[in-house]
Amino acid sequence: MTYTKKWEWEHTWSIFSLTGMIVFSWIFILFTVPDLFTIYSSVSSKDIIVFIVFGTLWGVGGVLNGLAMHNLGMALAYPIVMGTVASLGALIPLLVFFPATIATPQGIVLILGTILTVIGIIFCSRAYARKEPDEASTTAVDRGSLKAKLALAVMAGVMSSLLNVGFAYSSGLITAAVDSGVSASLATNVAWALILTSGGCVNILYCLYLMITRKTTKQFFGPETLRNVGLGSIMGFLWCAGLYIYGFGVAKIGGSSGVVIGWVLFMTIIIIVGNLWGVWRGEWKDSPKEARALLNKGLIVLIASIVIVAGSKLL
Repeated sequence: MTYTKKWEWEHTWSIFSLTGMIVFSWIFILFTVPDLFTIYSSVSSKDIIVFIVFGTLWGVGGVLNGLAMHNLGMALAYPIVMGTVASLGALIPLLVFFPATIATPQGIVLILGTILTVIGIIFCSRAYARKEPDEASTTAVDRGSLKAKLALAVMAGVMSSLLNVGFAYSSGLITAAVDSGVSASLATNVAWALILTSGGCVNILYCLYLMITRKTTKQFFGPETLRNVGLGSIMGFLWCAGLYIYGFGVAKIGGSSGVVIGWVLFMTIIIIVGNLWGVWRGEWKDSPKEARALLNKGLIVLIASIVIVAGSKLL
């Protein structure tokens, strides 16, 4: 996204949403799951509607996430949103589908690892605040009260976590896919297409809304359009591939807590790699020593949470 030229955020994000959430998603699932629509027709319409609803709400969560970053600044909004996504995306499936696990040693260790993930996110966010104090503290003062802005960030996190909650509801659809002859590792794909398509439509519509209200539609077409579309498509492919690989991982972990353990590992590694990528790009080169120290603390805590969460599977 940082390499696109002469495009606004909504231009790049619309291509990313179209390719990553819809085009590549359907290409992948159609190549890996034969008789896909027969599988869909074999389950109740209620199951299909559940996926569409969760996907739509997740898409709205993505929009609210952008608004929260704008209103509160990244330093405050990021830990609220990502902490909520990481924790609720794991804890809601744990509470709804596997409540008996909570009181077990595995459940206690898993909750501890989730808490550490949130703490690590807070450390990384504080590091960003020290790195760019002016940018991090920049917020819109005309967007309502602070309570409303905080509520917006929490709601963004809650709704964004529904991506994994919706995926956790896919057991019936996955069973139907396995019964039709699809391998267990590929059967998880049948849920993604519906969830991602619904969320993708929401994101695309929001981008179109921004283009119209900001009058940037004509800016989409220019000498850099082909190059930017290519970059946006690469974004979409990488993101889509990562999400499908997460689904494979959940299937490989197996057991009642696969979707819970997998989600915490997934979100934690996303944050670690994102920060390390920023370090590699030189974004922290001239930052204060205090900021780098906080970043290191955050990464250490996140790595510890990975070890703890992964180890919970052994209990």
